Amino acid sequence: MRRLILMRHGDAEATGPQGKGDRGRALSREGLGSALRLGQELRARGLSPDYILSSDATRALQTLEGVVRGGGFTGVPTSTLALLYLADPETLLGRCHEVADSVQTLVCIGHNPGWSDTASLLSGNPVGLDTAEAAILEKAGESWTQTLSDSGLWRLKGIVP
Repeated sequence: MRRLILMRHGDAEATGPQGKGDRGRALSREGLGSALRLGQELRARGLSPDYILSSDATRALQTLEGVVRGGGFTGVPTSTLALLYLADPETLLGRCHEVADSVQTLVCIGHNPGWSDTASLLSGNPVGLDTAEAAILEKAGESWTQTLSDSGLWRLKGIVP
């Protein structure tokens, strides 16, 4: 069973540091706490990532740090990618196709509208992710390429805050 957890970053400050723009926006105090709680909630549900992909935006990286700390996921391999910043479903799923088949549970941390759009596309149901929420999707498959290319829908197991 493949599990894809599409996680939206935590609540961010309204503006980024001078010269950093939107990509440099940091999490608010609330966002930092939400990221920790999201990691704790994943752990409480028995969900432990084998691999984590994250946007390179400051707020996504801070969410990654909080989720890892809150869930005790230290040592889980991670990649931060500029192309996941405000990525559309095609870009996100293209990167998921490249994930090693040994990975059963993949967490992707990024931004809307792409994350909600991807969850909606895969599940066939409208999905709206608020900040620090994650859509948990599952589907049987031998590989990420096969699972993502197959025309069948993913099962939306829930939205986790």
